[in-house]
Amino acid sequence: MEGNSKKLISFLMKHEGKDFDAILKDEIEGTVGFSFTSYIKKAKIHIQAGRITFSEPKTGKYFCLPLCGIKQISGETSGQYDIAFTIKYNNDYCIFIQIFDPYYS
Repeated sequence: MEGNSKKLISFLMKHEGKDFDAILKDEIEGTVGFSFTSYIKKAKIHIQAGRITFSEPKTGKYFCLPLCGIKQISGETSGQYDIAFTIKYNNDYCIFIQIFDPYYS
């Protein structure tokens, strides 16, 4: 497994049980692209072959992130209760993740 993948898993496992907001961003310069957002409350985190899954136990909502092909992880945290980072993949997909502690939201 790649070094970035190991770092990502280690970091995310520390935040299991918190709320996750993930936004897929299309960063094609000068072009309006696609995007989506997914919000998971009190996430359970599952590590599987080649991916990490965030699921919401009560509703069954989930999203998955691939663990291979991670080009870069950029921290965008701006405070103690605003944990955020962007994952950029080799295929130029970009995922922005915010983590919220439900006890402080």
